[in-house]
Amino acid sequence: MQANTAEVPKQPINFANFSVENKPYKSDPFTIKEGHYVGHDGFIVPKNFDEFHERFPQYVRNWVNRHSDRTASKEDVEDWTQDLLFHLQHLSANSKYREAGIEDIVQTFDPQKHYGANQARFQNYINLCLTNKFRTLHSKRMKDALSQPGNVSLDTQRESGDPFSVSDEFCHWHSDHLQRAANASEKLGPDRAFVAEFLDFVRREAPDVLPAVEALFLAQTQGAAAHLLGITEAPFNRTHNRLLQLGRCFLIGEPAPRQRKPYKKRVKAEPVLSLATAA
Repeated sequence: MQANTAEVPKQPINFANFSVENKPYKSDPFTIKEGHYVGHDGFIVPKNFDEFHERFPQYVRNWVNRHSDRTASKEDVEDWTQDLLFHLQHLSANSKYREAGIEDIVQTFDPQKHYGANQARFQNYINLCLTNKFRTLHSKRMKDALSQPGNVSLDTQRESGDPFSVSDEFCHWHSDHLQRAANASEKLGPDRAFVAEFLDFVRREAPDVLPAVEALFLAQTQGAAAHLLGITEAPFNRTHNRLLQLGRCFLIGEPAPRQRKPYKKRVKAEPVLSLATAA
């Protein structure tokens, strides 16, 4: 089994051919050793799915446990885990990457597009791939009537006293309510997974912004959130703009750039008059 980190000689990748205008974010340096990308932190990026699963056998299962609903059964967690493992292991037949001989999702990781090859960059890419597929799986499951635990049978010849059988009149009378409830339930699971994934992204890229996220959630307005944190609105607005920047980077799957330091207004020094001039 290969270790996650290794001592490697420094072989920095040359970025001289990349235009500054087309590359707004600074990339972390990485090296290539024996066909593997190696991040500046020593992390060795798995070459393919088999290597990824060998080194991190519980990664996908743990991810599913963190992002699935608390009411999900063990069978559901197991099914989602196997579906996501299959998704990482097999590219779709019409994927553009197949032209380059790539066969699985892990092989599509490009350190130049993700500004480095350290462990955080790689895991962020894998998490984004898992999130997108998990939303699709969860949405498909919610549309499957057989998967709903609260379903009742439709029986026009209902036997008296059967609590799990309803008539056609009941369905027609409650159709709008049931549809709204189904739509809300279908949206709840993916939304929770999306929010949790975004918070993980913020925790990795800019942990100092997390208190502002919690304050906004509790206070609902920027002014009240600034008061809750005990700061004025000016520095809170800067933090809020940083949070918006993180949101944009999360949606397009890019790492967050470094935050600029606060602007300090220069104070013009007054000229000192000599005694001779004053006289």
